[in-house]
Amino acid sequence: MRLVFRVPATRDMVTALLNPKEKKSFFDILTLGAMAIEIGLYFVLPSWFKQPLFIFIFMFWRLAYNAGLGALLKYQSDSKGLVRLATHYKIFDKEANPKLYRWLQVQLSMKMGDDYDFATAPLEYNTWLLYRQLVDLILMNDFTSYICFALSWFNTSPQTSFFMGDTMRYFGGLFLILFNIWVKLDAQRVVKDFAWYWGDFFFLIEQSLTFDGVFEMAPHPMYSVGYIGYYGLSLMSASYTVLFVSIAAHALQFAFLVYVETPHIDKTYNPPTLPKRQPVAGVPATSDEDAHDINSTLDKDATRDFYSYYFRRDLIVFKNFDLCRSTDLASAALMIYSVLTPFVIGGKAGVTFAIGQAVFWRIFHSYGLGGLLRAQSKNKFFTRHFVKWGGGVEQAFANWKSIYNLSLCMTYITFFVACWEMYSLPNNWTYGTTLLRHTLGLGFISLHIWTSVSIYEVLGDYGWFYGDFFIDDQQSTLLYTGIYRYLNNPEKIVGHAAFWGMTLMANSWAIYVLALFSQISNFLFLNYVEAPHMRKLYGSQIRKEAGLTKTLKSAAIALPNALPDKFQQEVSKLIRETAELQAAVNTTKNVERIVKEMVEKVEKTAEETAGAVGDMFETARPKLQEVLEETKTLLETSRSRLIHPLVDNNIGTYDLSRYSVNVNVKGGISLGQPIQLAWTAPENHSARDWIGVYKVTANKHRHITNISSRGLWQWTEAKEGVTEGKLVFKGAQLPWKTGTYEFRFHHDGKHNVMARSAAFEIVAPKAPSVQDIDAVQRCMLRLIQNVLGNDPERMPVTPVDEYIGMGETEAQHIAYAIKLMYGVEFAWEIVLADKCVARLTKRIHHALDALAPFSSAFVEKKPQANGHSTASSNGCSPTLMTKVSSESALY
Repeated sequence: MRLVFRVPATRDMVTALLNPKEKKSFFDILTLGAMAIEIGLYFVLPSWFKQPLFIFIFMFWRLAYNAGLGALLKYQSDSKGLVRLATHYKIFDKEANPKLYRWLQVQLSMKMGDDYDFATAPLEYNTWLLYRQLVDLILMNDFTSYICFALSWFNTSPQTSFFMGDTMRYFGGLFLILFNIWVKLDAQRVVKDFAWYWGDFFFLIEQSLTFDGVFEMAPHPMYSVGYIGYYGLSLMSASYTVLFVSIAAHALQFAFLVYVETPHIDKTYNPPTLPKRQPVAGVPATSDEDAHDINSTLDKDATRDFYSYYFRRDLIVFKNFDLCRSTDLASAALMIYSVLTPFVIGGKAGVTFAIGQAVFWRIFHSYGLGGLLRAQSKNKFFTRHFVKWGGGVEQAFANWKSIYNLSLCMTYITFFVACWEMYSLPNNWTYGTTLLRHTLGLGFISLHIWTSVSIYEVLGDYGWFYGDFFIDDQQSTLLYTGIYRYLNNPEKIVGHAAFWGMTLMANSWAIYVLALFSQISNFLFLNYVEAPHMRKLYGSQIRKEAGLTKTLKSAAIALPNALPDKFQQEVSKLIRETAELQAAVNTTKNVERIVKEMVEKVEKTAEETAGAVGDMFETARPKLQEVLEETKTLLETSRSRLIHPLVDNNIGTYDLSRYSVNVNVKGGISLGQPIQLAWTAPENHSARDWIGVYKVTANKHRHITNISSRGLWQWTEAKEGVTEGKLVFKGAQLPWKTGTYEFRFHHDGKHNVMARSAAFEIVAPKAPSVQDIDAVQRCMLRLIQNVLGNDPERMPVTPVDEYIGMGETEAQHIAYAIKLMYGVEFAWEIVLADKCVARLTKRIHHALDALAPFSSAFVEKKPQANGHSTASSNGCSPTLMTKVSSESALY
């Protein structure tokens, strides 16, 4: 049931928390108290003790954020767990928990406006408000502990002899911090409190969100550039400890994004839609004319046909590598040769060879292949060569893909080998910029890998291999999605980061020159090969200004305005009244002295703030103690209800003899065949009883199920008082492996086993003779209908219908069944590529013919009068089958 309500307005958390005029709730006092303790520890403890202590404190709050809040949000996203817990323990129920109800009403209403009514607000909204209090506690202490940690490790001594080096370091760090503040403020402006506190995990609002501003600058800006302040403070503190802890904390934030936020966003806003089957009129073709009509129908609006024709498990860097493929084997041999040769030669000659081959492959890749692509763009030069010898676009593009991938890999490998030849392991990692160079180098390499993966996710095989230079029958629409939403051409900006990362670690002038040459070559390739072709194809579709450029321009205007007016006035006053600051800019030594004085002033201000917070804490102590005592009492009274076990220990009141699960099976059940069962239970059985299917040997205990059902289960769906029913297990609810299985009846959503069915066998489907094409088609059609759950909107009806909505798992089931029936192993991708039973049947026939006499079902060819085999005269016409065998091949 869908409940619609007007969402009350919420107040800014930071303002409400730090404004002394605002009333403070228990949660506010708890948050301020924890912050005051951390600030007090910073000023009281000696440096040798507080430095490791604040690492521990910060990581505690960081893990509380990423692991603790992440686990709660995941629980809520998967099963509405937090709302269900609130319902189960009746924390918002006035009659069941009057004290807790009144206490929460006061605490949650304190910071809300007149449009909020605790009593009438939906349970989901109140649960979200309560969850917000925990978020505020953790986030504010995460921030406070990080500042204390960074100041504990702050290094005020000069770090470089370079003129103005330390000054530039301070101002660079300050700029990153100010930029971080603007990112957070702009992100909050866009997403509001609803998304800031993960409101969509609890309820959805009817509001169109415009993701502009900082959301056009970088993906997930609150988690990516929204933490750039970490590196600003690391730069100012001149501490590797601060830097590495900051990197670890940022990595935890990305883990939170990947495992918690992204799955929920995809589930909520981008749910997968199962396409509906478009039935093909007519019957299987028996003539060339019919075959042409069927091919046209199957190819219409079917992108999978396009990809299965031009892309056949191509080698993409090292993805899809196959030693049994000649091009892959030759590429691997050349790569190994280029790596080993410099080491075998050794000495200066080896270094010269390494650099020479890196230069050669860069010239070949950027200028050689660049010239070839330019000629291909102008007059189809490369395609004309293959047409001359009887080929076409398919052969030209296939050879281009092999050449391009080899050249791309060799460019990277030879550059790495050159860097390795010039690299020497540091004797002292802390000397100079050694550790910084390696850290930045690894960071650049990671950025490059992420950029390349993001580019491939958007472009796919088609764009990665410059398919629009060769193929004209693809829709020419330019889409700015993924990484291209933020950058017009990411290769031009960050697509060379790995080369500079390796260069920083090698720290050789020869490698610096080689990296610069590579960067210039790549720039020329993009500007004189790729850009003209894009203008020719897409014309006005090419945008002039990327999201990053547009956002940075607006940030340059908005950043000064983002600072509080009082802060701007104080800075202007300081600059105006302090002539010493103006004079100090001329010399680095004076600037450093001013910075030290500023640090001392900050510490003094922090001491005064700590004192004020301490006074506030002392004033509120009596009230806080009273609230804590009340909270303690509430927890003690509800302690017994805080455990939600998976096994119910109180099943003695149920008569197990009245539970049963019966499967009417004679002999074995064919793999994939739907299974119907009947169950019985007493009148007082739970409405949340469920039945799962397991292998007989999978569980150690007869009365407790101790393994996951892996989705192979159903609710009994029985209403109160119903004592019997029937269920049908089909499609994804069935085990798709042969073996001996049993059904288990479980109690009340838990794992107590009330009854078990008799064991039954799932066996391989009976394989009809491959010579009888019609029989094989019927068998495959029935198998595919079963794997798709006999869904009329997805399953094919005739052998030439497409099977729609089949994914990797379903295709693996079909491939497994074919292996059991005929002893032929197909990759699941092949099952998807064939798209219809007619093509899959012909593939099985060809495979058995190719493997004869070693296949389990050797097919004896019987020539017909018309020159075709029996198989080719049934199911599909020769023309159709020839097209299938050539277009859907793996290689």
